[in-house]
Amino acid sequence: MKIGLNLWTLFGFSYSRKPNLAWALEVAAKIGYNGVELIYDDSVLSPTRIGFEERKRLRELSSQLGVEIPSVAAGVFWKYPLSSPDERLRELGLSYARAGLELARDLGAEVLLVVAGVAVPEAPYEKLFEYSIESLKALARYAEDLGVKVGVENVWSKMLYSPLEFKKLLDEVSSEFVGAYLDVGNVVAIGYHEHWLELLKDRLLMIHVKDFDEKVGGLAGFRHVGHGSIDWKRLITLLRDIGYNGYLVVECPPTFYPGLVKPRYPDDGVRAATDNLVSLRRLLSEVGACQR
Repeated sequence: MKIGLNLWTLFGFSYSRKPNLAWALEVAAKIGYNGVELIYDDSVLSPTRIGFEERKRLRELSSQLGVEIPSVAAGVFWKYPLSSPDERLRELGLSYARAGLELARDLGAEVLLVVAGVAVPEAPYEKLFEYSIESLKALARYAEDLGVKVGVENVWSKMLYSPLEFKKLLDEVSSEFVGAYLDVGNVVAIGYHEHWLELLKDRLLMIHVKDFDEKVGGLAGFRHVGHGSIDWKRLITLLRDIGYNGYLVVECPPTFYPGLVKPRYPDDGVRAATDNLVSLRRLLSEVGACQR
């Protein structure tokens, strides 16, 4: 297995100025990551603000540094849900997803992370589920044209909390270009890794890693790897046993440090990236799931 760095770990989930993506690649390489998951949004890191020349430079830089760009992620699908009963919002979500697929292609990434849906009380659940399927089918066709896969992440959006339901969604979309992007930290409060991995083992594209402290619970319960309730040795063994040999992408911003009220960037971001890499390397070594 390889270890990747999601850039929210370095920059946090909120930033007012455009993050320096080239600097982030250099930092990840210096720390020792195998790859970097780039991010985009609908503001300072909008795909329209990451032009072709910058994409080309980033791809060349990653090659020079020996750091892959395996995936691209965005948080825009909470704001513009692919399941929205509002056709305008749904189309905006699709537009950002298509732009993300193009960005991934230009960077040489294999996977675009998306959120399949966000539940709202004013629409029937079945209808939200149908909209998610329709949106993902549309993206599947575009993804196939570009040669990039869509990774659907399990999130706390009041939708798709069961691995059976998650699998049903993927089965309904029925495309080899749409699979699962499993966040192991998000599983803890709602289920068991054994169930999710057994049902999705043939559909796993990539994995987000972060820990979760069940004693704390809620959004405040997320922690850095090895500092929560996850039995990491067992989890890594489960992954190895189902044949997963892809990326473990660290998504652990400084806010996951208990008691750190106001992180200092970039220092605390670099510290978080370093601490989680050290923990994961140790765990992989102990289990015998060495990096490729």
